[in-house]
Amino acid sequence: MADAPPTPLYRNPDYQRLWLAHALSAFGSQATYIALPLVLLAATHSITDFGLVTFAEIVSSLFASFPAGVLVDRLRRRTVLLCCDLGRAAAFALFALAVLADRVNLPLAVGLAVLNSLLSAPFGPAASAALRHVVPRAQLTTAVSMAQARSAVATLVGPMLGAALYAVTPVLPFVVDAASFAASALCVLSVRLPKEAPGAGRPKAERPPFLRDLTTGLVEVRRSAFLRYTLVNAALVNFVFSGIVVVLVAQGAQAGSGGSYHNGLIIAMSGAGNLIGAVFSARAGRTLAPRTLVLAVCWSTALLTPLLALDHGVLFTALVIGLCGLTSPAANAVISAARLHSVPDHLLGRVQTACGIAPALFVPFGPLVSGALLDRFAASTVLLLNAGVLLVLALYSTVSGGLRRIPDLRGPRAAAPAAKGRPVEPRPVANT
Repeated sequence: MADAPPTPLYRNPDYQRLWLAHALSAFGSQATYIALPLVLLAATHSITDFGLVTFAEIVSSLFASFPAGVLVDRLRRRTVLLCCDLGRAAAFALFALAVLADRVNLPLAVGLAVLNSLLSAPFGPAASAALRHVVPRAQLTTAVSMAQARSAVATLVGPMLGAALYAVTPVLPFVVDAASFAASALCVLSVRLPKEAPGAGRPKAERPPFLRDLTTGLVEVRRSAFLRYTLVNAALVNFVFSGIVVVLVAQGAQAGSGGSYHNGLIIAMSGAGNLIGAVFSARAGRTLAPRTLVLAVCWSTALLTPLLALDHGVLFTALVIGLCGLTSPAANAVISAARLHSVPDHLLGRVQTACGIAPALFVPFGPLVSGALLDRFAASTVLLLNAGVLLVLALYSTVSGGLRRIPDLRGPRAAAPAAKGRPVEPRPVANT
């Protein structure tokens, strides 16, 4: 008898609650993202202070990532999610009281930013790891696509919501953020997750000391051809597009009074492209084989980005950026879903943080390199050089053995059949 089709995600209560918990956290955070600098500037009248808060937030997030992955793999996922939500709810509630009492200062704002980063670092990996326990294999790509759509909507709408709440009264964004984390904790409480920590049945002798365990994720990535490919892909894409943004912003600045319109339109089109692409990436992931889909995205992006060097006006540039944003979520979805399925549960937190933080380290170098090149070459030349990197990535992806090992999660009907008509079941990539 054929296996019964899985329950649709919209009728999966555990998935719905987990998705809602992450959405509430994301929208609340985006609301205070715009409100915190406004409150701090009103209190200290110093842009330098805001720069220090941003610096502290980024650095603490960076340093918290690897320990967060270890904690996610050593503690119950529900415990991690609840502690992160309740801790952030308390932090923003206390900061709201400080805003009411007109006691906001630099140390308090830095403390909030650092605490928020420390508690946010484990939440993302824990929520993603929990996803594989509430969603069947064949629906992982769709679930990841919906997570991307959620993030895109939060990024677009959250800051506007924060600005609107701040206009009512400065304390309101922080009250809403605290309430969103509390509501997220309530959603997590009702999600059915394993009662034991990952790898609870494994011998304690196999667990390395905490400090040595910080590098376990990187070791597993190094051992897996597929994970190494995902790292290279993400690093090069981050490097190129962070550099392209600098070039396009510089072109907007040279446009004079129309510069704000130029940059605003490009950013809006990029966000809209990501949102639409995230919505349709689930369908693409169900239709095309994962390797075929990733190659299609790599080559389409490599062929689209040279068009940015053409001087056809801001509308043309915005359209090209929007098309690039339209295609990228599909590749991100199938790669993320394959990683969630393939990596053993007791390693998932550490591997996810390694796969996230390593490519992020390349982001600052994109603007640095493109900015230095702009001092010597025309903007069109710098854009073509960045497009050349994406062409190299497309060629590398075509011949990459790591990409050939990406699991096909579409199910028996869509996946290529093996001998005697049996579907191929991918092996965990962490041991290749």
